[in-house]
Amino acid sequence: MGGTSSYREAERSSVADYLRNNLALGSNAKIGLLSFNQWYWTTAALVETAAAAHSIGAEVTVAWWADNTPLPDPGWRVSRNACRLLRSKPIEKSAQDLLESVGIPSTSFVAPPLHRYRPTHLPEIPEPLTREAIRHLAYKGTGMGRSILQVHPDFNTPIRDDYVWPRRWVASAVRSYAWVYDQTIEFIRQRELSTIVVFNGRFTHDRAAAAAADASGVQVLYYDTGGLDTDFDLTDHTTHDWDALQGRMLDLWDRWGDERENIAHAWFANREDHSEPGIEVFIGIQQSNHLPELPQGQKLVVFFSSSGDEMVEMDLDWSEYFESQEQAVRTLAQVCAELPDTTLVVRTHPHMRLKPTDDLARWVAAIESIGSNVHIPPDSPTDSYALMRLADRVITYGSTSGIEAAYRERPVAVMGPSAYQLLGCVTPLHSADDLKRWLVDDPDIAPEKSLPYGLMMQRRGFHHEWLTRGPDGRLGRGEVTLTDPASRAQKVSHFMKSVTTKWLTRS
Repeated sequence: MGGTSSYREAERSSVADYLRNNLALGSNAKIGLLSFNQWYWTTAALVETAAAAHSIGAEVTVAWWADNTPLPDPGWRVSRNACRLLRSKPIEKSAQDLLESVGIPSTSFVAPPLHRYRPTHLPEIPEPLTREAIRHLAYKGTGMGRSILQVHPDFNTPIRDDYVWPRRWVASAVRSYAWVYDQTIEFIRQRELSTIVVFNGRFTHDRAAAAAADASGVQVLYYDTGGLDTDFDLTDHTTHDWDALQGRMLDLWDRWGDERENIAHAWFANREDHSEPGIEVFIGIQQSNHLPELPQGQKLVVFFSSSGDEMVEMDLDWSEYFESQEQAVRTLAQVCAELPDTTLVVRTHPHMRLKPTDDLARWVAAIESIGSNVHIPPDSPTDSYALMRLADRVITYGSTSGIEAAYRERPVAVMGPSAYQLLGCVTPLHSADDLKRWLVDDPDIAPEKSLPYGLMMQRRGFHHEWLTRGPDGRLGRGEVTLTDPASRAQKVSHFMKSVTTKWLTRS
């Protein structure tokens, strides 16, 4: 069945087996796959999933709706009209050709079923449009607000709660959520679907489709990124269900063979030596073993910050996590100030230098306001790994640095939500009293319990089985390949999207 690279065992053997074992499939099983983005890897994941579902006898229906939504999805890349004008083809055309070649009929590729759509019961747009106001927006009993806030109008949109969002943009996002919700409800009804498959459930359109499925009593599967050695993931849990992810880590560790430790150690090592693909964006400016001037004879408590925009709209009880990362650092600073010979070092996440300038300025101001501490800014060449090795205690709000420090035998505590607090290698803290006790006592250190995380990050999900990668790097099957549209069509479409965005965000 070919893969995309030299074979390395994946967490899960095949999509077909996963579907057999996790869905109530029979001769009448009907699966609808919806796509609101046009990224190459996500389209490939959807093709692979549709082909696997067809192979086990499910009736497959595919909805390529990225070019239909009222507001372009973050993954929208090309207009069908631009493709026609420039004699190019959207990626959906080659994806459909691939699926037709496996025997899925052309009637299985459907347009939005509601042709003359007019939304009803749209919520009133509040004033002012702060994050808190948007967060409470709902449509037909489903919460749309958090999914809207996951898609920023532009790069400089800050995450602070008092920022007022563009009214036209929010109104368009509300209409787009409603459009997808109502279209999906009708799609499920007409096709009598038992399951739908969408992207990870974080963005507006995928969240709306999943909400429609929930309202219809239909199961939802989510496709997402896989591990470094695999191609994609498919699960019945959303991206930020970190408890479920940790359960998978522990299960994978228990059933893996003799190579599990070597694979896990390699993940941690590749992070530190910058050989993991994409990590240069985060730590490329860091210099090996570079450290700032630090006070001598002091207990060093090092706080590694997290990228706040990745967590702020998670649906959690934030009172369990000191209300926010900023408040967590303030609490930590107050406790450290009460302890003798203790210095707090705050290492701001390197990715913060690429975030909105307003967010960075506010974070730096918050750190500088908490009293005596050492602040290492995001553009510092300080080696985070050398710093964590030097630390007497490491604390994070959920940053990957927490699990990496635990692996390197440091005492680690987390004050916020994380994808590793259930593994037993770090200590979750929920109050100032918890924090003070942990800083004073001798905490347990269990670096071996961090290894399941490394194994999962390396081998999460599936390999492509049906698709193969050719010499030119493109995925396909036989003579048919998955092909992006011509660059000129993408450039015209990008211009169209930028004009729309400017109109929706202008004062």
